[in-house]
Amino acid sequence: MRRETGRSFSASHSIGILGGGLAGLSLAALLAEAGHAVTLYESGELGGKLGRLEVGGLTFSTGPSLFTFPGVWRRYLAVLGEADGLDLQLLPGGLGLHHTPFGTVPLPPGHPLSGEWDRYVALVRPLRLHIETLLTTPPRLSDPAFLKASAALGRVLGSHLTAERWTDAQRFSPLLAHALKTHALNAGLSPHDAPALYALLPALIADEVSRPAGGMAALLDELIRLCQVRGVRLRPHTPVTGLEGSRATVQLRGETVPHDLIVSALDPARRAGLSGKTIKPQARTVSGMAIYAAFADAVPLPATSIVAPTSFATFRQAMRANALPPDTLALVHAEGRRLALLLTVPATGQRQSLTDVWVRGQVARAEAVLGVPGLLDSALAVHALGPEYYTALGTPGGSIYGAANPFWRAGPFHPQPYRVSKRLWQVGTAVHPGGGIPAILGGALIVARLIQQKGDC
Repeated sequence: MRRETGRSFSASHSIGILGGGLAGLSLAALLAEAGHAVTLYESGELGGKLGRLEVGGLTFSTGPSLFTFPGVWRRYLAVLGEADGLDLQLLPGGLGLHHTPFGTVPLPPGHPLSGEWDRYVALVRPLRLHIETLLTTPPRLSDPAFLKASAALGRVLGSHLTAERWTDAQRFSPLLAHALKTHALNAGLSPHDAPALYALLPALIADEVSRPAGGMAALLDELIRLCQVRGVRLRPHTPVTGLEGSRATVQLRGETVPHDLIVSALDPARRAGLSGKTIKPQARTVSGMAIYAAFADAVPLPATSIVAPTSFATFRQAMRANALPPDTLALVHAEGRRLALLLTVPATGQRQSLTDVWVRGQVARAEAVLGVPGLLDSALAVHALGPEYYTALGTPGGSIYGAANPFWRAGPFHPQPYRVSKRLWQVGTAVHPGGGIPAILGGALIVARLIQQKGDC
């Protein structure tokens, strides 16, 4: 049931949101709950990267594959006065089996790394009480909650600001260190470039990794419902052809629509193009090759397996050169007769197919490491989504996580550009690259709060 919430504005404002992915939808519900008249424009289907795909008679959820930091989701629902309708189910095996050049380890591990894991968790544990605050609070030095949470993060990180430096400083075994560094790729970056916070993720989320009982696309269904019951005007298949931020006006095909405010959930380069402007090209996070396969019988694999690159230095060099690495990160999810295999590739937008020599080689490598050679050949049906698919969704080169900010500009210590101009705001990976679902939801909470406060951002 909904509850009435306090409203900072004395009257309803007309707000247009550009982009109907998770960021745009989650923000639209919040602003409508606050009493504003919200219209959301999406050029294609609602959901962006998150959707459904039929392969071999089975339904797959595309896009994000894991649901972490459920407390952020609960905070989001609390603002809306809603109960949780997702029915989140803990994922067997937590973060799954991590296959490294030094061996295989589950995270969280049992014997023989339990003692080392316990030391790692003890280092990170003080942050667990503060991470939701960092994900949902505007990064303002005047906010005591933000300062307290940032201080807690600073005490854990010390002077080691990248995932690689922090992990190396702890002198973990090569096996655990390599497994932890792999999580830097959740930021779409190598451990050398990713903020140290990503090396802390396994300790922060290992015991609460989940998925909705209805699959990840159930989150999309729920966000759409939350918008609909609040009167958000959803306009899928409605391309915006122009934007005038100073007047908060959007141009459609044969229609000009004025608003009081515009919030863009688009990539900044795409947003600038709608205004007839260009912005300086930025380094990009990685893209992906997503392979979905349906089988006649249950796939004989754990729920989640991660096959790490052999050398992060070589991987980084290839990505920076926009070249395919000798071996890459392979993230494998098995659920009954379904298999999803996600390969990391540079964000060049180059078309990839299952017949490409490199793709076939990476699939064979993953199968060999997992002990199931030739598995994909036995599938009833296979479908692949490459970088060109993500490019078509609006990100240059098919970059999945947005721009690649340097580590010293990433994370909660750096104030984000939520407000582009007086009547133009932005949300999503434009300001929270590499954060996944928790950062998208948290970013929506932050932007909704700042708009309500009408503060300078």
